[in-house]
Amino acid sequence: MTTLADTPTHQAPPHPWREFWDSFSTNKGAVAGLLIVLLVLLMAAFAPWIAPYAPNDTDASVFLTPPAWQAGGSSAHWLGTDAIGRDIVSRLLHGARLSLVIGLAVVALSVVLGTVLGLTAGYFRGVFEVAVMRMMDIILTLPSLLLAIVIVAILGPGLMNAMLAVAVWCCRITFASRGRR
Repeated sequence: MTTLADTPTHQAPPHPWREFWDSFSTNKGAVAGLLIVLLVLLMAAFAPWIAPYAPNDTDASVFLTPPAWQAGGSSAHWLGTDAIGRDIVSRLLHGARLSLVIGLAVVALSVVLGTVLGLTAGYFRGVFEVAVMRMMDIILTLPSLLLAIVIVAILGPGLMNAMLAVAVWCCRITFASRGRR
């Protein structure tokens, strides 16, 4: 007769996130990169509270102050000031917020645009699919910078139009990376 002590014990398989972290944490460069990205995200999120000055405040008495470690630098302005006396650290922290918003908006727009375009081309086969593929072939022949300049020239200057131009460029990259059937 077998007893409970004789039966083998089975451990549950590790959770997928635990398995991912165990694999990810073995790469020290990846962990360092993750920490840097998290630091930038936290600094951007808390920029209004950790920035020493408002990003647009000017002070003519400290214009073009060098960074603190150079001769003539001041610990009041760690990275110095620009030509009209704005603190560089404050502008970098607040600028990171705008850069992250633009990056997220561009990625979201390009994912939606590329997914909708790809799904409709796959669903409505035939002439529509060929038309979408020829349009993408034309877009792929244009240099990236020229394409962005043309889009902004047609739509006009502005943050939204620049994000749209970059999103179209990202869709272009996505289509270029996929092989043809």
